[in-house]
Amino acid sequence: MTNEEKLELLRKLVAFQSVNGHELPVAEFIKSLLAKEGIESEIVPTGEDRADLVASIGSGHPVLAISGHMDVVDVDRGNWKTDPFVLTQADDGDSLYGRGATDMKSGLAAMIISMIELKREDAPLKGTLKFLVTSGEEVGQEGAEILQRKGYMKGVDALLIGEPSGYLAVYANKGELDLTIKAQGRAAHSSIPALGVNAVEALLQVLDQIKERMAQASASANNDVLGGTVFNIDTIRGGNQVNAIPANAEAEINIRTIPEFDNEVILKTINEVIDSFNASSQAHVSMDVDMDIVPIIGNVDSKLIKLAQEVAKPYMAKVEWTEEGERKARALSKAVGAPFSKTDLVTLGVSGGTDGSKFLIDQPIGFDYLMFGPGSGTQHQDNEWVSKAMYLDFTHLYKELFKRYLS
Repeated sequence: MTNEEKLELLRKLVAFQSVNGHELPVAEFIKSLLAKEGIESEIVPTGEDRADLVASIGSGHPVLAISGHMDVVDVDRGNWKTDPFVLTQADDGDSLYGRGATDMKSGLAAMIISMIELKREDAPLKGTLKFLVTSGEEVGQEGAEILQRKGYMKGVDALLIGEPSGYLAVYANKGELDLTIKAQGRAAHSSIPALGVNAVEALLQVLDQIKERMAQASASANNDVLGGTVFNIDTIRGGNQVNAIPANAEAEINIRTIPEFDNEVILKTINEVIDSFNASSQAHVSMDVDMDIVPIIGNVDSKLIKLAQEVAKPYMAKVEWTEEGERKARALSKAVGAPFSKTDLVTLGVSGGTDGSKFLIDQPIGFDYLMFGPGSGTQHQDNEWVSKAMYLDFTHLYKELFKRYLS
């Protein structure tokens, strides 16, 4: 494929407004592209106007699974300098703006191109390249969960997720718990508070107790790769007006988890706090689990990572660094806690999760796992962009990596 054809594919993917849903049209588009190349694929329904897609080339073992998601997060158009669903090249000639340009339609496009070119070349693969395209990654990773439950990960020997890492090799991700804590009280006029039960006050009390208990329980838990547990109270809602005792209140908590203080233990800990609070309070507090993603730690010495480091070297060596580009790259490396290198693909663990947590639910430790894809560190941000040069490099890099893994 020519560079223009590769850019056109990315333009078409960005144009799909698959904001937290509506992945079915994207899956149908990818299926049609693959069908023209003689690559069979299967659409797996995951909900209304939602679907996953599975395709493969080659046969037998080993099986290298590659995966990318089709959904993107929402946009505030007023904060964008360009139309977020029109891939737009900046005046610098390299930055490509658009929602999903980094997270992660560039990685998805590079995978599609690699499969198509390997098929066109009739590359002699000694094994299977399995393409798992998912829906719903941004909220709950439901698409990956469905594929795993239906058995599409059976027999897979290695997994590459094309999420945006840039020239960093991520082999470990923290887990994630999203929790909603709800307090039920009783409404009353604020001039006679004794007739009511203040749900906001109850919520604040239980949140304070949960925070204190979590700090105590996680203080001695640390992972050499992922660090410690991260706990955040992110939203609070309650009450209707200033002269009324609120009957309802709720808060949303986000927790990034590690194996040493895992999701199951955290949920047990918080439930104990809630049960103790309810036993002595007129209010009633409950908890909903909105997202439950386990931490995963791959094998830093795996075949896939070693090959990626070898294959990436010549591409990293030819990067033409501008002063601003290097500044941003160094800032990104610092933000994720990795040393900056222009020559070597550094391995690390990060706090953000991927579909890997659902795919590897039965084998979260020590699997041949790698998160590696084009990106600028602007995922979920206004004016999201990806480097054109990096995107095009990854279309070549992926093909070489997949071919070498299956040689």
